[in-house]
Amino acid sequence: MADQRNGGIAWTEHTWNPIRGCSRVSEGCRNCYAETMAARFSGPGQPYHGLAMATLSGPRWTGEVRLVEKHLADPLKWRRPRTIFVNSMSDLFHEKLTNEQIAAVFGVMAAAPRHTFQCLTKRPKRMREWFAWLDAKAEQSREVFPDDSPRRHRRHLVQAAALRAGVEPELVSPVNAGWPLPNVRLGVSVEDQPSADKRLDDLLACPAAVRWCSYEPALAGVDFGRWLPMSAEVAEARALSGADPYGFRVEGPRLDWIVQGGESGHGARPFDLAWARSTIAQCKAAGVPCFFKQTGTRPHDSGVPLKIKGAKGGDLAEWPEDLRVREWPTAPTARGFGGVA
Repeated sequence: MADQRNGGIAWTEHTWNPIRGCSRVSEGCRNCYAETMAARFSGPGQPYHGLAMATLSGPRWTGEVRLVEKHLADPLKWRRPRTIFVNSMSDLFHEKLTNEQIAAVFGVMAAAPRHTFQCLTKRPKRMREWFAWLDAKAEQSREVFPDDSPRRHRRHLVQAAALRAGVEPELVSPVNAGWPLPNVRLGVSVEDQPSADKRLDDLLACPAAVRWCSYEPALAGVDFGRWLPMSAEVAEARALSGADPYGFRVEGPRLDWIVQGGESGHGARPFDLAWARSTIAQCKAAGVPCFFKQTGTRPHDSGVPLKIKGAKGGDLAEWPEDLRVREWPTAPTARGFGGVA
């Protein structure tokens, strides 16, 4: 566990990494901080040995991924309710993980309703496939226990997976939680319009109490219109104006939260503050909370570089006033970070 409350990831409190290892999927991965950190601790006997390496071209994942069973039950031992970013050093829905391993992580989250878990992936297609697998398994269970509800079958399946992965039985006590799990927020990371077009529809097809998007590192502007809630009247008026090429989502699942920020670190690419202003305006029009995390290392405003002192641009005092927006989604399970600030 890493405490993020003092200078860490601004939109969470703690991180939990029951999975280690990853691989690149798009331009948003080019300067991955997790890849750099993993390569730094990849020597023999170190946590990321065999999972990352230092190369002449810079740090690189090896593509190997593993479930770290000794850390799987960590949140069950934390008594104080907290908001937890799941797998800051990996991707819960990586292709190398089995359905049962993913289910084990969900089993722990199901057994810890006092915490709020934030899952983030660049592999929403795999996430969608996992939920389909779980539904199929739950349907099979109904043949044996026809009187149990579908949500009860899903909950028992993920808790059984946690037990098989080595979590102590006394820690995984049955919890009468709903389904989808009310304390789990599913998110997708995007960096530009093509990645948003490719990933967000799959996210919205997955069952979740809260669906969110991390638009970081932002590498180009994104129109989030068709994934944000909007009244039929506003949608029709904007469509008739010809201002929006993507249409609008008036019914069905929508995004509940957007986090955005520029890229930081060595080799960071430019971040146009106009992209941030557009996202904030879109969220405001849709009544969706928006969280501006950082300007990154190379922000510019109307072509003029913005001078910042910090390496990440995370100091609100250095930003233009209209970008000082940090809001959180409101949900019954939120602890500490609930509501719109």
